[in-house]
Amino acid sequence: MNTLPQAHPMSRLGTGKVALFIILASESVFFATLLVAYAALRDQNNWPMDHSLGRLTIPLLNTAILILSAIPARRAIVNIRNEKQPALLTSMITTLIVSLVFVAGQVYEFSHAGFHINDQAFGGVFFTLMGFHVLHVFAGEVFLVINIVRTRLGDFSSHNYSAVELGTWFWYYVIGVWLVLFAALYLI
Repeated sequence: MNTLPQAHPMSRLGTGKVALFIILASESVFFATLLVAYAALRDQNNWPMDHSLGRLTIPLLNTAILILSAIPARRAIVNIRNEKQPALLTSMITTLIVSLVFVAGQVYEFSHAGFHINDQAFGGVFFTLMGFHVLHVFAGEVFLVINIVRTRLGDFSSHNYSAVELGTWFWYYVIGVWLVLFAALYLI
């Protein structure tokens, strides 16, 4: 007779979820490191960032757009749990479109920022933080495109939708990181 307790598989937390949490934790450390560098450099220099309402209009609009993208992302999970594949597809396509509008707003913002990546320390740190975030947005968009294709192929059901859930969680992370960056770069 075995006296050791039975090892149970990770029934509540699959390997995909654990992997995503580990990846996001390491990405968070990288973002935090960049923010600390930004804060240290900002204390040493006079930063050219204007905090007027006129300067904040595009970033505020972009922030609202990105926050709104959480709604169809959340609806995607609700729809697949209720076996509504057409609504799942619509939710993910809507999230993708809204994310592309956000990226277009970022491109506009970067082109009208009034400084460049080679402008002393500020431009380098600002564009590194923003560029790293945009890479995460693109990763989320790739995740969405893959899930859209898989939805069209009928890969998801109310019992098999972990990729949709992981994609949504990643998207929430992208939104959360943006909120921290927006506060640190535009408001403080």
